[in-house]
Amino acid sequence: MIDSQLNKLLRPTLNETAKLFIKLGFNADYITFLGFLFGLFCFYFTINSLFIYAIIFLFLNRFCDGLDGAIARQKGETDIGAFYDIILDFLFYSLFPIAFIFVDLNNSYSICFLLLSFVATQTTFLASAWIIEKNKITIANGQKKSFFYSGGITEGFETIICFTLMLLFHKFVDFIAYIFGMLCWITFFTRVFFIKKILNNKKNII
Repeated sequence: MIDSQLNKLLRPTLNETAKLFIKLGFNADYITFLGFLFGLFCFYFTINSLFIYAIIFLFLNRFCDGLDGAIARQKGETDIGAFYDIILDFLFYSLFPIAFIFVDLNNSYSICFLLLSFVATQTTFLASAWIIEKNKITIANGQKKSFFYSGGITEGFETIICFTLMLLFHKFVDFIAYIFGMLCWITFFTRVFFIKKILNNKKNII
């Protein structure tokens, strides 16, 4: 919901950091895979109830997710880089909640609901990008991403907040997962209606 504003705020710092990493010989793909490795450490520490360490690696994972994009913009974006970024992000977003089933099996129902909610937002995320690109709809102009996507109330920043709360208040994971899952479904329906509206407008113009 506030990703675009947050990106504007963080972009100068990320750009300067990206220049340093480029000088050290890193490219965007290295950072993408490093970020996923940090995500695996986050998963490991979570299932072992070492939640403070898990928070550290959660933020390292998300930092790399911003840094790889900054490096790509300076060195040149590639389709394979965007592909790696998307699939590894989605893998981490699915892997992280599963850790709380290892922490307490009683979390199974709420985590399954949250994962289904993630599938809903992820499919509309990708399907919206495909529809926009396929129909060459001009709303995609000016996007700073590798492809267009429609926003919602559960974007990257909100997901980080959710994950952090789950780590800080792990005894209330059920409550947090159900609440955030319901917000994800609002994002799902928002995107569905958004795509339906712009396709109807396109049909009327034609």
